[in-house]
Order: sequence, then C-alpha cells, then structure tokens
Amino acid sequence: MEGRNDDEEGGSSAIFSELKHYCIELLELRLNPKKNSSTLSHLLQLLRLSSPVSLQPFFDFTLLPLLLLLDAAVDSRSSPGIDSNVTPHTVSDIVMEDALHCLEELLKKCCLGSVDQFIELTKKLSRGASLSPLEASEEFREGVIRCFKELLVNLRCCSSESCSCKQISGWPLLLERKNLHSPPVSKLKFKDEECLVAFLQSETASVAVGNWLSLLLKAADAEAARGQQGSASLRIEAFSTLRILVAKVPYFSFPSCFSYYWLFEFSVIPS
Repeated sequence: MEGRNDDEEGGSSAIFSELKHYCIELLELRLNPKKNSSTLSHLLQLLRLSSPVSLQPFFDFTLLPLLLLLDAAVDSRSSPGIDSNVTPHTVSDIVMEDALHCLEELLKKCCLGSVDQFIELTKKLSRGASLSPLEASEEFREGVIRCFKELLVNLRCCSSESCSCKQISGWPLLLERKNLHSPPVSKLKFKDEECLVAFLQSETASVAVGNWLSLLLKAADAEAARGQQGSASLRIEAFSTLRILVAKVPYFSFPSCFSYYWLFEFSVIPS
C-alpha cells in the first residue's frame, strides 16, 4: 500500500479488491470473534492512505461489516431477553476499538447518501453510546462518540439558497479549528429533500436530537461520577460533540425539554 496513487488507471479496482478482502475477513471475525486477526489494522491503514474520492464509491460496501460488528458488540453487552436462549457472539473491546477507528476514518472521508442511511447509522451509534462504564471500556464508548462527531462534521449545507440548512452560522467558538477537518468534496447530487442538515433541523429528527443530547450529557456525567477513575478524554469528546450538534441544529429546533440555560450549564469542558 506504499505510495498509493488514486489517479492511476485501475486504482479504484485495486482499492476495491483490498476492501473486499478485508470486508470478508470482518464478516468472518463477527462469526468467530476469538479469531486472531490483523484485518482491522490493515483496513485502517488502507482507509488512511486512500483519498475521499477513491473511497466514496465503496462507502456502503465498507460500512456494512463495521456496523455488523458494532451490532454484535452491543448485543453481547446488552441484557438478554427473557425468552432468549441464544447467546450472542462476544466481540471484545479491543476488536471494537479497532473497528471504531476504522468507522471513524470512513465517516471522515466519505459522505452519507441518504436520510435513511443517516437515520440507520445514528440509531446504531446511539445503541453503542448508551452502554454504561460497566458494559464497555472507555475507549469503546469514546470511539462511538467520535464516530458520531465525524458524522456531524461531515454534514454540509446543500446548494439550495432557500434551504433551512442556511441557518447555520458556523462552528462553536470554543472548539479548536485544528481539531476539525474540512469535509471532503462530495460527488453526490442530493435532491433538496435529501439535505441531511435540513433533516437534522426538522421536527422529524427532534426526538433523535434530544436522545443524542441526553446520551452525550449522560456519558460525560458518568465519567465525572467516577471521580479519578473517570476518563477526562471521553468527557471532552462528549462535550465537543455536543457543541457541534448545537452548531448544526438551531436552538429553536431543540426539543422543548432542553432550555438554553440547562444546555449551557452542563456543557462546560472540564479543565
């Protein structure tokens, strides 16, 4: 993978060939979590070396096995149903931490293609974000939040001047610009009704927005309650993600249960 040049003829085929190999390995890893595999580290290297333009055509293909791993990891940590006699395959924290690094890099490089895909992805991430410190490692839970942050950062306004997405005024002042990358240039052509930022601001998404506000604040509060054993890094990620969510969604679109005072009273980054 040294000196990858995505402009060379056949570059896309080469990337797809590698991605296909790694994705098949990930599907096998999901069925056999105890398998010792370096697939995730190799996949992460490939994602980091590849350009957004070269990865975008294979976004869905690469996303699927990573989300299946996330589902399996969350299921194995959730309380089984009363009538359930099936024990889910246990995906270790170490495996999921590596998988979340891959997912974060993928979301950093690629754009979502539809509102339905956005809804599905946020639902799966919210399940991971709801895990308690007793159910998952700090790195696992922080990785989920970082993935959601990249998802938000990569949402950009559409080309329609009359779209409600134009109400966004910029990034929160307290966020350091060096910690935010510039979203890749999308090659996708969305219809006006497919503007993901406008959807995030809509009444339809208000419940999901409220849920994520709650999850982020609970994650930060859980670490604070653990005292010196709590993760300052996780708290900072939770609060910085909260500020990005605030920047993407105008205050008047928040569920009524979140007042301005309550939101900012609890969104102070720990020193």
